[in-house]
Amino acid sequence: MKERFLFSPSELGIANTLNAMIYANPFRAKRHELDATFFDLVDTKDFDFDVEPVVDALSRNTYIQSYVHVAEILLNKALLRYRNASSKGLPASQFAAYEHLVYFYLFHWSLPMIDEYIRECLEYPSQNPKWITFRELEDKYRLYFEPLSASFSPAYPIEDFASFCFQFRRAFFHTFNTLKGNSSVLNELRARVWDSIFTHDMRRYIRSLYDRMSDIYTLICGPSGSGKEVVARCIGLSRYIPFDSRALKFERNFTESFHAINLSALSSTLIESELFGHKKGAFTGALADKIGYFESSGTFGTVFMDEIGDTDPLVQVKLLRVLQTRQFQRLGDTQALPFRGKVMAATNVDLLEAIEAGNFREDFYYRLCADQIRTPSLREILDDSPDEIEFLLGYICRKFVGVEEGEGLKKECLLWIRKNMPANYEWHGNFRELEQCVRNVMVHGEYVPHHRKVRKRTSLSESEVEILVSIS
Repeated sequence: MKERFLFSPSELGIANTLNAMIYANPFRAKRHELDATFFDLVDTKDFDFDVEPVVDALSRNTYIQSYVHVAEILLNKALLRYRNASSKGLPASQFAAYEHLVYFYLFHWSLPMIDEYIRECLEYPSQNPKWITFRELEDKYRLYFEPLSASFSPAYPIEDFASFCFQFRRAFFHTFNTLKGNSSVLNELRARVWDSIFTHDMRRYIRSLYDRMSDIYTLICGPSGSGKEVVARCIGLSRYIPFDSRALKFERNFTESFHAINLSALSSTLIESELFGHKKGAFTGALADKIGYFESSGTFGTVFMDEIGDTDPLVQVKLLRVLQTRQFQRLGDTQALPFRGKVMAATNVDLLEAIEAGNFREDFYYRLCADQIRTPSLREILDDSPDEIEFLLGYICRKFVGVEEGEGLKKECLLWIRKNMPANYEWHGNFRELEQCVRNVMVHGEYVPHHRKVRKRTSLSESEVEILVSIS
């Protein structure tokens, strides 16, 4: 009797679990629950599960090889059953499970190729290199979809699928690699950033929102030095960019899609010149035409305006008009130009208080706050996970002096902090102050906070110092 299914009931449970992983926020508990469910469902004997754990260099995930191994076996079994049986009577759920399992398998199978391409883009930011290995992904895509073409067509052509794969991995690359830390506070920030890129409903994002996220403006609030621009950069560099399979290129190198401007550092005229651009002679010193960030961002670029709470009310009016109409004019010109990119803004000012004081426009605020992210202070992070100070010091020290010297410098800084600074020190300058602390200890062997006097704690005994050094 011919089999009338692509997946048995137990196989379908495994396939649907893997498929759900595609759409889960990788930084939320649901994603880890799916990992556990997968291993509960898989019988290692059925899948020749003698797979050595291999740590994915980016995510530190030891399960990826197991996922790929099992998905490939399930897909090959399904292909064989399809060829040996009539497709008539097969429920749509079987084809849906097959389609999404192909997406799952191809994405994880292609991660090494995508990672290499990301590194190439970062190495040559002024270029838009070809993604040569895309052809390998295309061949695999056809291998699994063309045999079933008489029964159904995949929802996404290979170009769209490749664009999503590149975006997913790029978003993880920036969110995981750039937002440093192991605390639950930092992980919640990563999860929030992921939602800002893809929304909480990844399925809806893929169906209809991927090319409309420019209409959702992001406001990042948090204390000075807490990494607001880092968060903005993660989101801006992780946006969807279409792929052209004929040219083997994306529309642009993602490294050129993020434009940041600190509004508090410029006069109103220079702010408008940087953002709107200007015509020659528009003001004193305008010696040639200039294209502003609103124009150069393009459809998939991002303009990030830092210190938005310090802007002049007249500038706020002009920026509000851009957000409302999606149009702007260069200084000295009357022609209306379209703005197609995304706007992000950041401030350490309480904007609601600024509104009450008459320093910030309420209508402007409500245009900006559709998507809000708050960056935690360093004190909040350390209260949640006191040992995080060691991790962050290690990262900073390696960045300053390299891997070989970084470990020794980390021990020196950690010992100095624990010996000379209160355990509950506020770190008012947050991550930026921690970096300055490392520089001071590296140069002078000590750090004296500039904003207020810090009472030293009682000197440690020699035995306590030895213990601190040994555990570092």
